[in-house]
Amino acid sequence: MTAQATPPPFSDPQWHQVRQLLATLDARQRWWLSGYLAASDTEPSTTASTKASPNPVLIGYGTETDNCRRLAQALSEHCGESGIATEVIDLARLRPRQLARRDHLVIITATHGDGDPPEPVQDFYQSLMGDGAPELANLKFAVLALGDSSYEQFCVTGQEFDQRLEALGGERLITRQDCDVDFEQPAKAWMTRLLEVLPRTETQNVRTAAPEPATRAPGYDKHNPLTVEVLVNQNLSAANRAQPIHHLELALDQVIPDLLPGDAVGILADNPPELVAAVLDACDLSGEQPVTLDGDAQPLVQALRQSRDLTIVGTGFLTFWAEHSNAPALKALCEAESREQRAFLRQHQLLDLLSQYPAHPPAQALVNALRPLQPRLYDVANSLAELDDELHLTVKAFRYPFRERHEQGIASRYLLDLQPGDPVRLYPHRNTRFRLPDDDAPLILIAEGTGIAPYRAFLQALSQRLQRPPCWLVFAEQRFEEDFLYQLDIQQAHADGVLEQVDTVFYQDRPGASLIDPLLNQIDRLASWIEQGAHLYLCGDKGRLSDLENSLKTALDQRQGDGAWKQLGRDKRLHRNLY
Repeated sequence: MTAQATPPPFSDPQWHQVRQLLATLDARQRWWLSGYLAASDTEPSTTASTKASPNPVLIGYGTETDNCRRLAQALSEHCGESGIATEVIDLARLRPRQLARRDHLVIITATHGDGDPPEPVQDFYQSLMGDGAPELANLKFAVLALGDSSYEQFCVTGQEFDQRLEALGGERLITRQDCDVDFEQPAKAWMTRLLEVLPRTETQNVRTAAPEPATRAPGYDKHNPLTVEVLVNQNLSAANRAQPIHHLELALDQVIPDLLPGDAVGILADNPPELVAAVLDACDLSGEQPVTLDGDAQPLVQALRQSRDLTIVGTGFLTFWAEHSNAPALKALCEAESREQRAFLRQHQLLDLLSQYPAHPPAQALVNALRPLQPRLYDVANSLAELDDELHLTVKAFRYPFRERHEQGIASRYLLDLQPGDPVRLYPHRNTRFRLPDDDAPLILIAEGTGIAPYRAFLQALSQRLQRPPCWLVFAEQRFEEDFLYQLDIQQAHADGVLEQVDTVFYQDRPGASLIDPLLNQIDRLASWIEQGAHLYLCGDKGRLSDLENSLKTALDQRQGDGAWKQLGRDKRLHRNLY
């Protein structure tokens, strides 16, 4: 006897419509619909953790160094293992009005510089903070903020997102977590708490959004760097210049796929040996003592040389040192407000603290308390399509006043001291926002100092094109005779027709001159190129180029009408790489 199938509980016209609709849906739409129907069930759910969500949890990240993207992908993977559907998106691709259709939002964002949102998410940030932001009464949210406590505006972007989402009517899922540069453990603990309150789906096959294209080549990152050898370390500037600029050539024996002009590499610099020795002496420790770092046993001297920040002190180390030194002043400071603590630490580097408040901590405890030594990003100064077995960098010595002395930047000092044959640890860092466009739109390249580095790679790439777009370079440095970086490359590109226009500004040769002068003096040319769809690039010193951008905005809006500069950004034809 054959079992009879249960007829569908629809009338014939209804069933016909249902089948017609299902035939047009892809797998993701079917999954969404199943969740929607489950969520619409009139039978109440007994726990929040088993209630199906009509939308996947949206995990948005804002980043410049890729840390937040990695955390977003890690959270998505943990959610998938826990039966929570997610979608991961760069906040640069998100519009606040889209949040009104969402149920759950997780933001993982860094704070760039001294209080700015990451450059790629500026539009999202401005729109969310603006008067036109939508009401989000149905949104549940959580925020993970990354920052650097050595800056006054610590984690301020995440704090502002957190406060703004609540002001728009959103409901906070869990308390925001502010993370310092040693963010891995607090971020992991925060994610564990978050997983407990995010909605599970009742469907058997949980779908998580496919990971977005990685911004680094698989296999190489700051935890697994590529080691290369120095071929050339050449001073490009005057021998007596206080902050010399060097050109480095590194042997690239292994292919790094899709590392294009506009991208960068993260350099894992070593602390100088004399600084390591000073820290060991101050703590009365032997460099040969064994310690464990990320599961790897190694001598203390190696951990201090390669993995720990021996300059900047975090608030966690302040507490650690107060306990071991038993200094009343430090103990009192640990009870003070965080703002007062950071003000103190901005005036005290690690050796200042060790010498003023002596202590003798255990080696492992010292390593655990110190901040991780952060990689530094340097733009790639050559096109691998032209020369695929070398990597070129442009490095300027960084010196800065501190209290009554001058200090040197750890990364630039390390790189400028390298000799041919020395090893360098690095990893690729994609910067898709600073790439050449795919079309033949005109290019306006504005560089201040070492900001010329990625443009050298641009020119090499453009020289290989059959159809070359009009290209205008504006470059500023100190003196023509001594500081015209890559002068021969630029002159050759001009002679070959790769560069249509070259304008230079040398501050010492023309006191009072400004990088913006050639642009304002040729405002008609600038406006014409922009009307033709030109892409405008800014690379170099953030202070000077931010001032230049403000002046250009005023000039262009006066010339072409209010909103002309903003439209350039909306059209994705304004590219910034500032530091």
